[in-house]
Amino acid sequence: MNSGGQGSGKTFAVLQCLYGIALNSSEHKRITVASYALPHLKMGALADWERVLLFFQVNIDAIKNKSESSYQIKNTLIEFIGIEGAEAKGHGSRRQILYLNEVNQRVSYETFTQFYMRTTECTFVDFNPCSEFWLHEKILPRVEHTFIHSTYRDNPLLSDIERQNIESRKDDPVFAAWFRVYGDGLLGRFEGAIFQNWRIGEFDESLPSIYGVDIGFNDPDAVVRVAVDKKRAIIYADEIIYKNKLSTEALKQLMLLHIKPESLLVADCANAKTIADLRSNFRVMPAHKGKGSVVNGIKKMLSFEIVITERSKNLAQELKNYSWLDRQTSTPVSGEDHLIDALRYAFMDMTRPVQYIMRIN
Repeated sequence: MNSGGQGSGKTFAVLQCLYGIALNSSEHKRITVASYALPHLKMGALADWERVLLFFQVNIDAIKNKSESSYQIKNTLIEFIGIEGAEAKGHGSRRQILYLNEVNQRVSYETFTQFYMRTTECTFVDFNPCSEFWLHEKILPRVEHTFIHSTYRDNPLLSDIERQNIESRKDDPVFAAWFRVYGDGLLGRFEGAIFQNWRIGEFDESLPSIYGVDIGFNDPDAVVRVAVDKKRAIIYADEIIYKNKLSTEALKQLMLLHIKPESLLVADCANAKTIADLRSNFRVMPAHKGKGSVVNGIKKMLSFEIVITERSKNLAQELKNYSWLDRQTSTPVSGEDHLIDALRYAFMDMTRPVQYIMRIN
């Protein structure tokens, strides 16, 4: 069991271990790597797996079955599966080794049990310790295990930028709860993910769209393309930009690569100067903000289904981790919410009541 904070390298470490097992096994083995959805694996663990293979100079095309998302290494088959919509695989063929990635994300105890009971040698799990879940009550006290606690400090290969971003929150009381979990890798008290009404799917290109922009200082600049189907109550979101330490000019040039000048942008109104600079190339409106605007926006978004594109890796990560710090006072955890903020700006602009002006002669 590997419980760790952001950038600790826990997923990469497990995958390196699995590669070593496969490479040195003289017996036929089946290794299953699973998470709640295959697109999530493709953006995370599966991408990391291929980085491991490239590091060891493996010819990926020679061992990969693209249609099955599986890899044959000597006597070992490594398969990557998404659980949602494929729960029957938990009841199906047995395996020697199981790795459940981010096991506290949409994986129930019942689903875990089905996979675990059909694994004959070893099970790996990893998770961010946002809050207690079924593993703490039902598994840790009863099942023999090795528990690994890791943080970004244990990862010598972490980029300087990500390390600086994490440490910049260390002594900020606003991020105290966030740093406890994602910095120190300690068990948090978050009350579950706020947004559980989202899935990965195709962007509806038939709908009009605009762009939400959240401008960072020490945080990343975030841009999301958004469309809203009001009749079916669906929000479509496509992550466009998520990048650190961009000057206004660099951000503008990057946006010009992805966004047509006639497109409408709704941007964080706290950055008036940046908005003014962007207006030289784009149609930019300040986001409507005020007392209660964050919570009201969240509540309104919860009445819609949210569909994000497969490439929206950072947005998916934020949606998974965006939690209530205090549900009673409707206080969300601040920290990794830049793309969510950008999405909310655009969504609220697209759904606010139309105001009519009466002309009086």
